[in-house]
Amino acid sequence: MRDYSNMPVLKWEGSISAKKAMAQIHHAEPVIIQLPDNINLVIDASTCGCDRGKNPAHHLNCNASNTLKILAQKNAIPELEELATIAHEAGQVVDIETDTHRIIIHD
Repeated sequence: MRDYSNMPVLKWEGSISAKKAMAQIHHAEPVIIQLPDNINLVIDASTCGCDRGKNPAHHLNCNASNTLKILAQKNAIPELEELATIAHEAGQVVDIETDTHRIIIHD
């Protein structure tokens, strides 16, 4: 299990949160995005290129572009699509924790 204890946690509050996350990603800094419970984080792990975590609710090292674009469309959150582009350009990957409603963007 990856240690996320030293990563900043950003509570999702729409476009303001997206801008803060984009700034982190531009600087190649990891960020944890804590999403509201009503956000659907269910993905097809194979389509997103994810590795399995020890917990079946965790998907690791997913393709940032595919994963964030799918979540953006599924939840009608265009800011996630912007994050997808920036994370891809920065060479970042995404971990998804469906049980805690977190997206972790890191290198």
